[in-house]
Amino acid sequence: MREIINIQNLTKMYKNGVRALKGLNLRVYENEILVILGPNGAGKTTLLYIISTILKPTEGSVNIMGYDVTKDSGKIRELLGFAFTEITLFNTTVYKALWAHGRIYDIPKNELRQRILDCLTELDIIDKANSIIWELSSGQRKRVEICKVIIQRPKIAIFDEPTITVDIDGKHKVWSLIKNLKKYGSTVIIATNDIYEAEYLADRVAILNKGELLAVGSIDELKKPLGSEVLELEISDASVISNISHLGRIIVSGNYIRLYSDKLLDIIKEISTLNGVISIRKLNVTLDDVFLMLTGGVKQ
Repeated sequence: MREIINIQNLTKMYKNGVRALKGLNLRVYENEILVILGPNGAGKTTLLYIISTILKPTEGSVNIMGYDVTKDSGKIRELLGFAFTEITLFNTTVYKALWAHGRIYDIPKNELRQRILDCLTELDIIDKANSIIWELSSGQRKRVEICKVIIQRPKIAIFDEPTITVDIDGKHKVWSLIKNLKKYGSTVIIATNDIYEAEYLADRVAILNKGELLAVGSIDELKKPLGSEVLELEISDASVISNISHLGRIIVSGNYIRLYSDKLLDIIKEISTLNGVISIRKLNVTLDDVFLMLTGGVKQ
């Protein structure tokens, strides 16, 4: 795969002393969907803002198709489309806002008209085409913001929390349109704290927490260290935790323990005889397990 973005030793320090990014190194490849997954405050939005030249890095470099974010902001912005968490198109009608955005990028009028109508139809807001944006619900406004990038079909499409405030049905429609961008040659970068969204969309996932990049890879690559299956135990006595901690990696959440081991069959009998174990279930390892392990949810 051809590298399209190269991020080296990227650090961002805000004036209040908060270090939002800490020496981050990351490569983004052409025509992939890279999902940046992390909790609120992880540094996801800061990273997107630096890539899109809205913010300047404190240290390190970001090179996008041969352009430097601190020196070539104009060239880089020609390559990008950005759907913000909060909608940036507001005091005009839906159709006029999307039309103005598309014309900035010289999309031919007939083609632009069709792209707008198709996107609004796909997202079930075609009946809102002539509505003032501020009159819409938050979920509908979010869909308009998504359409802005979908009709643009940029070389690099960036989405910050693309389905926040969007209902379940709407999420799947947004995800379908984002996936379709690959057909038009777009590289897609998404920031989210939604595990299911990451699993549904990602070619690769970069897990970010407290400004640090903890892991990056395909979902299968990220899950591999944990194996394919996990035991979930319901317990009534906290002493079970210390009694099984030597058997493998564990995550404790209330009255439940998730135990990761490459010898599950051998240890089920041992666990089932312990006092305080109410039930045992064998489950498939998910990206949620990886996320909890890497962000501190594991007790050894």
